[in-house]
Amino acid sequence: VEPVSLPCSHAYCRKCVTELRDKKVAQACPMCRAELPPGLDGLYELACRANLRIWGMVDRGEASWASLPAAAQEEMDEVVAMLTEAAAQGHMMAQVYLAEIYAFGKAMAQDDGRAFELYRQAAQQGDALSQFNLGI
Repeated sequence: VEPVSLPCSHAYCRKCVTELRDKKVAQACPMCRAELPPGLDGLYELACRANLRIWGMVDRGEASWASLPAAAQEEMDEVVAMLTEAAAQGHMMAQVYLAEIYAFGKAMAQDDGRAFELYRQAAQQGDALSQFNLGI
């Protein structure tokens, strides 16, 4: 049994929590009824939405990646944290999205080594963009 700690500090079997969430049976902790965190797809979607808001600010010329306002930088840090969590659990698109952030230094220091590793993980799962970026 692979336990997962919920934000409320209770721990449950990861597979059980995922099944409950996927089947829409329970969206709360069985003990205290605190809301369950989003699954991998939910984390990815939340991160993408937040990143697109910031990307829009940059595209409109309201900010630059190198000097985001404090609130936008904090939101971008949350984006990276959500994508990192999803990528670590094997979410292919989170790996690709996070690799792009590292490869181009979007609101953070550029890290080609980290980008390469994320592209490699996604390429092994069959992502064509990652395979192209790695020259496979």
